[in-house]
Order: sequence, then C-alpha cells, then structure tokens
Amino acid sequence: MTDDNNIIDRIEDVITSVYRTRTVRPWDDGVGRAERFERMFRERLANWPLRNHTDYKYGGSTVIIFLLHPGHYIGVPTRDGIEILIKKLGGRCYQAIVEISHLGSFARIRFTLETLSGSTGKFTYDELNKPFRAKDKDFLKSIMMLLDEECIEVLPDEILQLPVSDVELDVTSPGKATVYHCLFDEE
Repeated sequence: MTDDNNIIDRIEDVITSVYRTRTVRPWDDGVGRAERFERMFRERLANWPLRNHTDYKYGGSTVIIFLLHPGHYIGVPTRDGIEILIKKLGGRCYQAIVEISHLGSFARIRFTLETLSGSTGKFTYDELNKPFRAKDKDFLKSIMMLLDEECIEVLPDEILQLPVSDVELDVTSPGKATVYHCLFDEE
C-alpha cells in the first residue's frame, strides 16, 4: 500500500499545481511531447504499426494506438477504412491504446477488440486493461519496459477512478472529475 500512497501523493501534487494553484501549465509542450513519444515508439517498437491519435489542441495526454497485427497497415480512421482493415484481418482487429499524461510521468494502457459481422455488417467493440490474446503479452512486456526506461508509471484503474471533486475542468461536470480526467482526458 505504501507504493499506492506514494503514487497518490505524487498525483495530488500534480493536480494541485495544475488545477488548484494553476502554477504549472503542462500543455504548453504537449505537441513536442507527443511527437517525441511517437518517434520513440516508431524506432523502438517498429514491429507494431501505430497511429498518433493525440488531440494537439485540447488533449491532456499523448495517445498512441498500436495495431497488434504486425505486417499490416493501420489504415484510415474512417468507418470505411476500419471496415476494410477488419475484413483484411479476418473479422477481428486487436489494438492497444497507450496514453501518456502531459501532466506527469503517468500512463494508461488499454487493449481493444473490434469485430465485424460478415452477415450483418455490425461492429462490436470491447476493451480490457490486459491483452485479449496470449500472444499480445509480448507487446505489453515491450511497452512496459519502454515506459519503465522513461520513468513513466502505468496507473491501475483503482487509482484512475478515484474522485477529485474539488477541481474545475472544462468538460467534466463539477464534482464528477476523477484522477483519469485530470491526468489524461476529460470525457
């Protein structure tokens, strides 16, 4: 529990500096951080196609989406592009979403599974905090090692879901903010 308390104390310090006292503006170099992480991932994790999905204007984090199908092109992020990709992959598309906060050395990793029914054309979307397939554990190990080398800590949902009721955010309703909203992106 000491580690969780230490992490929570560090998060509290960041939230206070950014939202309560407004003495730090971490977004000022968000574009530079996002570009640096994208370059690093492209160099160090070259087997996995990726797309930088960072919102350069309003985002509080770098968001990189990895296609967990080496040898395939990630494609165009439109409905048609996604449909074509999923069809090429046999009806199932596995991806990982890595978010790195611009407010501190914190990250979140999610795994997604998108399917497309050949008979109905219906999309389904599922998301987990761990890989859907055993073979994607190699990717998780690689990304965890790389984030560790960068001194970036992956936060568990238990911490991300903690309420932070005394901060005012742009989109999230007053009293509804969580650590995730403060460190990464509002919903």
